[in-house]
Amino acid sequence: MAGNIVKVKEGSYRLRYKDYSRYVKAKNDTQAQRLLASFITEVENGDFSAPSKVTFNELAKKWLENYAGMELAPKTLFRYRQMLEARILPALGDMKIVNIKPLDLVGFYKSLKGPHKYIKIKLDGTKTVETSPGLSNKTLKHHHSLISSIFEKAIKWDIYKGDNPAKRVDAPKVERKKAACYDLEQINRMLEALAGEELKHQAAVMIALTCGLRLGEICGLEWQDIGFEMNSIEVRQSSQYLPGKGIFTKSPKTESSKRKISANRTLMGLLDAYRADQQNKGFLCASNNRLFVNWEGTPMFPNAITNWFSKFIKRSKLSRLNFHGLRHTSATFLISQGMDVQTVAGRLGHTTSATTQNIYSHFLKSKDREAADLMERSFPMRNITSDRHEKRGAK
Repeated sequence: MAGNIVKVKEGSYRLRYKDYSRYVKAKNDTQAQRLLASFITEVENGDFSAPSKVTFNELAKKWLENYAGMELAPKTLFRYRQMLEARILPALGDMKIVNIKPLDLVGFYKSLKGPHKYIKIKLDGTKTVETSPGLSNKTLKHHHSLISSIFEKAIKWDIYKGDNPAKRVDAPKVERKKAACYDLEQINRMLEALAGEELKHQAAVMIALTCGLRLGEICGLEWQDIGFEMNSIEVRQSSQYLPGKGIFTKSPKTESSKRKISANRTLMGLLDAYRADQQNKGFLCASNNRLFVNWEGTPMFPNAITNWFSKFIKRSKLSRLNFHGLRHTSATFLISQGMDVQTVAGRLGHTTSATTQNIYSHFLKSKDREAADLMERSFPMRNITSDRHEKRGAK
């Protein structure tokens, strides 16, 4: 059976072959004929399924193979695979995508808020069924965004007709929390305790605190990135770890994350001492020139720093803070001292200053209050105000 073409309207055609059909846009009949030929090839090769028959499981597989696996960062892809395999596919996988309605998603999210079973994937790849007490709204929102993204691609690929059901469901509301950080007194207490730690740990903490680098960016630093003459640090790459993949190097989170920032002389002196200490201990950097390496010279496992920091905080009886909190501390300290948001955003590697304003909005509001108080102190209007009140009272 040869395929056929029906012109729906100017520039729009319906292709039909066997039990399958597809709506396409074409400039003319000739282009529509070429699209039909490609469509027939897809059907014959088994690369196309009728929308009415496609399950969410099949759609998710296509999404992973044709989009996520090529476009997303390794850690993001790994997290999405976990979300799909642990909860989403067991609940929605066997449903045909045309049958998934907004209320199905509402019920799914509701079930995840309370105790529920899920599939846990261990580091060795084995799977076990575990019980969760319930997910937070933040985690639920991640699931919602993933489902919505998959449906959007299905619409774009012409696999699914109609509205995205996830867009007709209110995303779980997430209360924005203040970024955990230290104030000046807590910073000084931490620095006093830090003086007794190994130089490599001192260096990692001070880079995060004074330059605001992410953990992966710190672990990806090489000695050629340290500009001792210019007192600068260049961020070119990030070092990360994934089960089954091990430690790997990738480009920073965004293009704007590639940056060169100024470092203070105290930090540069510390890094110089750390470099000498590393050389004296005979660390042989295996095919790399990393600042942070294991004793045999291979890149350090990123979690080694976070695990040490957690123990250091507890051992030193300091207020709870994770390693990423040092990056927040760096930003909030600069903002509290009057540094402009654009400069802070540049040091953090944010794409725009709007990202910085969004994350640290509560600190910026406090600066706004200080601005109002400054105007009050600078331009005394008490006499004018009191005169008005007196006149109103006389009336």
